[in-house]
Amino acid sequence: MKLKRTINVITTTALCIATICSGITGNTSMVSQAEETRQILVTDTQGLIDALDGAQAGDEIILREGVYQNDEWLGEWAAFFSYGEGTAENPITLRSEDPENPATISGATQENKNALYILGSYWIIKDLRVTNAGKGIMLDHSNYSVISNCEVFDIGTEAIHLRDNSSYCLVENCYIHDAGTVTPKYGEGVYIGSSHKTEGYGFECHYNTVRGCKFGPNIAADHVDIKEYTIGTLVENCTFDGTAIQGENGGDSFVEIKGNNAVIRNNTGYRNGCEKVLYAYDANVQLDGWGQNNKIYNNTVYLDTTDCYLFKEWNCKTQVFRNTVEPQGVTCTGNKTIQILSIDYAGDVDENGVLDNEDICTMQDYLLGRDVAYISEKNADLHNGSNLDVFDMCLLRRKISNPDSSEKPEVTIDFVKEEAGKWRMCNGISGSVSFSLKAEANSVLNMAWGYWDPDYVKEDGTLGKWIQLSLGNKTADENGDVTVTVEVPEDVTRVDLEIYDYLVNNNDTNCDSVVLSEARTILG
Repeated sequence: MKLKRTINVITTTALCIATICSGITGNTSMVSQAEETRQILVTDTQGLIDALDGAQAGDEIILREGVYQNDEWLGEWAAFFSYGEGTAENPITLRSEDPENPATISGATQENKNALYILGSYWIIKDLRVTNAGKGIMLDHSNYSVISNCEVFDIGTEAIHLRDNSSYCLVENCYIHDAGTVTPKYGEGVYIGSSHKTEGYGFECHYNTVRGCKFGPNIAADHVDIKEYTIGTLVENCTFDGTAIQGENGGDSFVEIKGNNAVIRNNTGYRNGCEKVLYAYDANVQLDGWGQNNKIYNNTVYLDTTDCYLFKEWNCKTQVFRNTVEPQGVTCTGNKTIQILSIDYAGDVDENGVLDNEDICTMQDYLLGRDVAYISEKNADLHNGSNLDVFDMCLLRRKISNPDSSEKPEVTIDFVKEEAGKWRMCNGISGSVSFSLKAEANSVLNMAWGYWDPDYVKEDGTLGKWIQLSLGNKTADENGDVTVTVEVPEDVTRVDLEIYDYLVNNNDTNCDSVVLSEARTILG
């Protein structure tokens, strides 16, 4: 029975307990304005240069409508830059006086220099247009900074780059288009981190968030490029327009993941007939141990062809679930993509395999009648009532405050029927896996399962071997149910289950009528 919302005085009391939700996500950077700030009104280019040069914690630099353009050498390869350092209580703000008529920060040409280069932490950059430069907005060793409601366009390479140990930054509600106009292979919309091949930069650009941004048209490379050595990048609620992606240097997707523990969710992508877009999202290993443990879920993509993939990887363990793809039939490709159908985990309200404060926020929004991207009523119903209510909220708060480390998410995984009596599971699974089959009552199934071990060394020195293991005869119960559990080793790929013989009333029968109804495993 579908659960109903219950909103009453008691619920409101419970929500007071959970008011930790204001802006809370694992990757969200939050800065707070001080009550008193030094406001600096800027009306010309020199005034902007001076304000940035003298920027101090708590400053609010306000740009009157107009174009601020500079091509003089100021000591950094940028039209405008600052070493100013804000604080959590007193960030430095750079904004337009009138967001409806934003000021424009411009370089001289799209072939060199950064338009705006910030080398300090706790900045708020908002309501600006940034254009006509080699790079748009660059942050170096800048932590907890925000780029909000900016339009960045007509840029020779990357539009926005978070680099050189810049972590916990937020890029939100920006409109990014026409990037890579000079060098398409480096024409990313948002570039997070640095390639391991570069020198002179810190690689730790962790827990950055890209949210609510509109990308394209005419971004030549990946709209978001998440580099190796980065951890915990979040890309959510963005819109991608693939028009004019060039496909150079691997830039053939909306989001490319080379870091670890990235989350790509609630985005919408449009291929728009661009033949260079080969995948909506992809991951790859640039270095051992990187490109791992990422999640892609609740996205909607319109790929206008079946000659494309929702997601592509090789040796990158990734969980993919609850995505909507048009046209139907577009799938994932790779050897460690875990395609998940559902997650059973008490308290995991947003059903992403993690218990955290986001679950409290989702529950709160749901009970207050607000829109939520997704809610698992089964996981949220902690007191087994007919409605989601205050009791569920209280139990959820307690559960997250005092987690039980023995509890693990149990997932239903996807599989493909390859032929009569043979199924291939999605790749990337390991540990205990249970298969539920439906057959004739009291029938006997002679079964086996197997997996590809890519690290097996054969006599000739080559790697890889298919390992096939007998399960013997399994007898269906009076309802025709058969359950088989196997232990899948780590780092294997391509698991399958196969029926050799199917006996009904001791007669050899075609096993095509046997149904694999479910495959389940525990996520570690």
